[in-house]
Amino acid sequence: MGRQTFLLVRREVAAKFASVWFWLVASALCLMAYVYGSGFARTFETESVVVTADPLAGLNTLVVAFLGLVLGLRLAGSLSWEREHRTLEVLLVGPVPSSVVVLAKYLAELLVLAALVAVYCLYLAAAQPLGAGVTGAGDFAGILENGLFVLPVMAMGLAVSGMTASVRMAVVLYLALVALLATYEVVLGLLRTMPADSMSLFSLYLRALLEAATPLLHALSPVAGIAFLAERLVTQQALPLSQSLGVVVLTAGLLLFACIATRMKGP
Repeated sequence: MGRQTFLLVRREVAAKFASVWFWLVASALCLMAYVYGSGFARTFETESVVVTADPLAGLNTLVVAFLGLVLGLRLAGSLSWEREHRTLEVLLVGPVPSSVVVLAKYLAELLVLAALVAVYCLYLAAAQPLGAGVTGAGDFAGILENGLFVLPVMAMGLAVSGMTASVRMAVVLYLALVALLATYEVVLGLLRTMPADSMSLFSLYLRALLEAATPLLHALSPVAGIAFLAERLVTQQALPLSQSLGVVVLTAGLLLFACIATRMKGP
């Protein structure tokens, strides 16, 4: 199984690195850093600003969240594409277990994620878009830490792909789930910021209902990790160990579900 997984991962990664898509996304990340750095520099030219937090924290979170959602979308169409083109049937007859196919798909996208983050970090180190000496090696640890929280949304894309027979259906279902879960996080965040004396009775009941459902939904929602990264930008809280373990467990559970769904759906 290890050799089969290695061969499939090598095939997937070679195809992805040879595609124009990979280099377009890598270029887009560098362009985002350049635009952000230019605006940062102009702010210091026109205003007196005291920076008390990591100036790259917002950009790093945006980049990692963007990559997680995009790679999750690609994973959502991966197994469905294999079904549409009858190549999944060839793999399973090979014989390659469905669990190996699922694992290989996920590991390949993890390597793509690592490569794109590496390109982004190299650009920050070489170009210094915020000014010479602002970005150092210690700043990159936070980027790797953020990457942990997009693993569930990538696994959700693969789970969706395991259940669907066409790429179009998989993409629509993935985007609908992301939009639904993101809407919940946005509504909850807005209700939390509103003072109780200015809220209507309906808003108070809605906030109480969402707060009651939060522990369960955050434990099961792949988008909750991205919401947590956005919350950390405001609160500057340290990363709790329980949060990291929860992300790993959720990712493993979604991959297991993807394996079961792929086996039941078949080629």
